[in-house]
Amino acid sequence: MVREIASGDKENVSRACLFGGAWFWYASDMQHQLAVSSRVAEAPTRTERGCKLCGAPVSLRHTVDSVSYYHCGSCDFLQNFHWEDHPHVLVAQDAANADARERLWPSGDPQEMRAKGWEMLGLMSSPVAWASRHVHTALKHVPLYERWYQHSARKRFPKLLDFGCGHGTIVSELRKEGFDCIGLDPFSPVESQYILRVPISEANLPAEDLDGIFSIETLEHIPNVLETFRELHRVLRPGGVLLVQTRRLEDPDYQREQDHWFYLQEPETHVSIYSETAMRFIAARTGFRRVRFRGVKFARFEK
Repeated sequence: MVREIASGDKENVSRACLFGGAWFWYASDMQHQLAVSSRVAEAPTRTERGCKLCGAPVSLRHTVDSVSYYHCGSCDFLQNFHWEDHPHVLVAQDAANADARERLWPSGDPQEMRAKGWEMLGLMSSPVAWASRHVHTALKHVPLYERWYQHSARKRFPKLLDFGCGHGTIVSELRKEGFDCIGLDPFSPVESQYILRVPISEANLPAEDLDGIFSIETLEHIPNVLETFRELHRVLRPGGVLLVQTRRLEDPDYQREQDHWFYLQEPETHVSIYSETAMRFIAARTGFRRVRFRGVKFARFEK
């Protein structure tokens, strides 16, 4: 999530989970994940289902732990239909995952969570941070630059939403920094007046009320993608920014590892895997003015 994750790197995967806005908990043993029986379909086979995004025909691309991933050649979106196929197990699965999350996930080191929050704000507000992480990191040692970009972030994004906030540590840290920040996560184990523990469709947030939204490793867990993006667009003010962190199909690790890619090792919960083409399609369909990309995991949707 926050750091580059190499296959088999158990420590980084565990740390990545801490930064999650993920709606479900991750398995802690990466070696076990990679040992899960999986295969790539030798020849694509069609399904009668249409793509969740564009409705075009989809082809079988991967089967991981008996869950099939289908690829849309039209909008380049990788998806599975696990939630649609197993609605009767969702209640029990949700309860088990929420319990495991509360037991296994610490809330995260506040200092690291504060740094992660400022990383997201830097990408939202600073052209330097967006253009080059290394230059931005180096310039932060210059007091005038750090004061400038933090002042710019506070001025442009005073009201924020952490979509998929987990324990809400980033929310609490940014509130200490003077931001009016709230979190939303239906599986958060934390009861707080600043955390909405409901799906965004039930949150009843006012229209055009937020200056910025950031989402860290959450969108891969969302089955109703267009509905979710429409609601995120609705609650953003004109000129607002939605910054998302989720791995995309352009990731060289995916190109190399295919069905052993770590993002596919939780098929029951990683149900939506995006590409640049898919995100451009989403932006056009849900009203965003444009979407920009940095690396293989950050995307910035502008209203």
